[in-house]
Amino acid sequence: MRSVCLHLAVALSSLSFAACGGSTAGLAPVSVDGGAGGSGAGGGGGGVVDPGVADDAGVSGNCSESAKLIYLVTSSTSGGANELYSFNPTKPGRSAYTRVGALNCPSTSSPQTMGVDRTGTAWVFYSDGRLFKVDVASARCTATTFTYPGAGFDFTMGSGFTALGGDVTKETLFLVRNGLQRFDTTTLTKTFVGGSTATSGELTGGPDGKLFVFDPAGSGRLLEVNATSGATTPLHTFSAGTFSNVSAFAFARYAGSFYLFTAGTDATGLFPTNTRTTVFDPQTRATTIRDADIGVTVVGAGQSVCVPPPIF
Repeated sequence: MRSVCLHLAVALSSLSFAACGGSTAGLAPVSVDGGAGGSGAGGGGGGVVDPGVADDAGVSGNCSESAKLIYLVTSSTSGGANELYSFNPTKPGRSAYTRVGALNCPSTSSPQTMGVDRTGTAWVFYSDGRLFKVDVASARCTATTFTYPGAGFDFTMGSGFTALGGDVTKETLFLVRNGLQRFDTTTLTKTFVGGSTATSGELTGGPDGKLFVFDPAGSGRLLEVNATSGATTPLHTFSAGTFSNVSAFAFARYAGSFYLFTAGTDATGLFPTNTRTTVFDPQTRATTIRDADIGVTVVGAGQSVCVPPPIF
């Protein structure tokens, strides 16, 4: 997944618009040696996965090592560089977040949603609708010829890879915008699958072939999406106040748990705050704040089908 769309509402004087993401000016890079702490509202270490589970990643083989982590993209409203980070849920606190590098994609807009394939390539859609391929090991960006038809100033979408039939050799990139769509990464064409045109938000999949959509700014729910029909089934509704004043969001899935990256709006109401990482365990239905502040604002997330499968 990954997937990993975000929605950012910004008010500038009398001009109001919706777009995906931005980060607070002057954010420092995430440290790789600090931020560990307990779970709960101020915690930095809650929801850490047992490191042993990572050995299950890519059990079907043919997966690059770099494809076994979650990846995050950040964006800067101050004109700074968009950046790529890796996120390893088996590590505590901020040590889980490692800066890969700046995204030098030839676009004046910002990353909007992303999915990661099993070769370690991130397919990153920007808010102008353009699609770029990014090497997750180096952050090197390559432009494609695809631009989402009709993409405009308020373009938002979700995207993520899943393994059809639970077979990681049959990974498929799906998009969610006015319903579910299948995207062919060879021909760069999309095909409408189905589902309600009201379905929107971020999308993620996994090695078990399932798809999920998350929109804290809308319904505040996690929905499971049928990859064949596009029909949605409610999975979980978060308690009121769990996600409030959301200006940017993304989510991904690792070992069956959901990692939800959300940012609020600062006192000016113009810019998003740093991201908070929340973990939702669908087995216990527990929602835990893993990291209250990761130091940057995440605007997209994604993981490949090579991450560990559900452990329950």
